[in-house]
Amino acid sequence: MLLDYLQRLGRNLEGRRAVHIHLSRLRPQNRRDYHIKIAAATFEGIVQNFEGQTFILSNSDIFFVCKGASVTDIDTAVMKVRFLFSEDPLSQGEDEEDLARFCTWYNLELQYDEVFQMVQQAHRERERKSRLSVAAEAAADLKGKSTRKPIDPEQLGKLEGFLQRADLSNRSEEHTSELQSRFGISYA
Repeated sequence: MLLDYLQRLGRNLEGRRAVHIHLSRLRPQNRRDYHIKIAAATFEGIVQNFEGQTFILSNSDIFFVCKGASVTDIDTAVMKVRFLFSEDPLSQGEDEEDLARFCTWYNLELQYDEVFQMVQQAHRERERKSRLSVAAEAAADLKGKSTRKPIDPEQLGKLEGFLQRADLSNRSEEHTSELQSRFGISYA
């Protein structure tokens, strides 16, 4: 969806900014679906007021695009998200390098081609992983199937003869009739 959105956006980049929040870098216990949804909801006010759009990527990252919002408006939302994960090492530190590990800012008027290529590459990688996953599942299914061959008519005849000779006298009549109906064998 993000790739499609960026393709359509390419015709109207004036005043557009984007922020890529790298939540995939959080510790696994901090990357639960509900954490990510809460983080994405932080941008709802900006989305409504500034032609914004929020995307949750398959790796749990959030990609936010808007038009006309000030850097301060966007930064306030980013800092709220950062605060949500304040216990995680990714959110700690105040240096510019620490902030750059948490999120990447883009001015789409100037960096559209760079962003588009990055998203296109991520999309291709996701598709490749998806195809590999499907192939691995299919291979596992084939491997998991029984390697025993089906019973042939001769073996079936031997089994039938064995069952006819078997002493089922201590079986209840209910079990005997079940065996008769199930296998079509009559007992004397």
